[in-house]
Amino acid sequence: MRAALPLFLMLCAPAVASAQEERPARAVPVLSKAPKFQGGLKGLASPLVLKPTATPGASASFTAKAGFRKDTLFVGVEATDDQLGATDLLTVSLFFPGAGPTATGYTWRFAFDGKRPSGADSGTPPFAQEKVDAAVERRGNTLVLMAAFPVRAFPRFPATDPLVMDLCITYEDADGAGGKAVPVSNCRSGAMEGEALRLPDDARKALKLKPPEAVTALEAAKDGWLGWDLLSYPAWAEGDAALTPASLRALVAPGALDAARAGVEVPDTLSLPDGRPVVTVLTGKNPYAVAGRCDAESELRLGLYLVTGKTARRVLEWPAATCALGRAASMELDEEGALTIGYSNGATMNFAWSGDHFERTELGKR
Repeated sequence: MRAALPLFLMLCAPAVASAQEERPARAVPVLSKAPKFQGGLKGLASPLVLKPTATPGASASFTAKAGFRKDTLFVGVEATDDQLGATDLLTVSLFFPGAGPTATGYTWRFAFDGKRPSGADSGTPPFAQEKVDAAVERRGNTLVLMAAFPVRAFPRFPATDPLVMDLCITYEDADGAGGKAVPVSNCRSGAMEGEALRLPDDARKALKLKPPEAVTALEAAKDGWLGWDLLSYPAWAEGDAALTPASLRALVAPGALDAARAGVEVPDTLSLPDGRPVVTVLTGKNPYAVAGRCDAESELRLGLYLVTGKTARRVLEWPAATCALGRAASMELDEEGALTIGYSNGATMNFAWSGDHFERTELGKR
């Protein structure tokens, strides 16, 4: 991790290596009723208590509790500081190490005046910040937080494996104007000290999502859900409303490119022999952005999605422009389900419809 990143991210942004390890985990208690947002930790009836590790030179500390009810993780924190000020920050981070090597955590910031923006460097999307409700009180030299994190605000989490997570709480104590922050945290090197935590499986079942078996991780989006496997594009998506080509692209690839502007011949949609629509999604960096040159480090990729109502399933992911292939100069899907992509460097790629995805074939059209 680069030294330029904020200190709380170094403490709480989990390392990919932790996802490869088997770790013991404590169950997050299921609450019989939702806690009150005022009253401090007394209102959170959970036996799960979190405390920071010993930090030399620290003049602050905290006690935290966590519990789960229906579709929401509740976290309460009482942080004591000998000089509680506007620059002192309390951060809460969530990360699921079993969500895959490209998964990252989300972080929320709080101070005595309430919730603060997480910042672009936190990797936390705006919708996930907005969905978290919190109440912050200042009681003398104590900062009291009660926050509700709905599953819809969670970072990417396992689709079937246990919902093991790191819940990192960090208090950044910045005494005096311009003082160097001394963080106290229950996490170190990107993971909780000792045991991780495990949410009940009901947290996932309550979503009533039905992704394909190949999906290994789920992720909330602003207007729906994404299901991931090991490829660059999501393997599956479900919108809050019926999907259109535009809303699908906004859901699976918010930075999707316009094919004409990228200089590739990729149609907006295709139709299978039975009439079902296949939507194209284009992302990446154009290797031919500079006239007369090709950047071997850049590539445009193409995702094809079969859309059915609110859901979409990826049926192909393939290069649309590389220095080796050139640009996609043609793309045709015939009445028998044979897909052909021709490239400017002379290559032709052939695919056959196999029932639920396109399969590469060297036979071409028959």
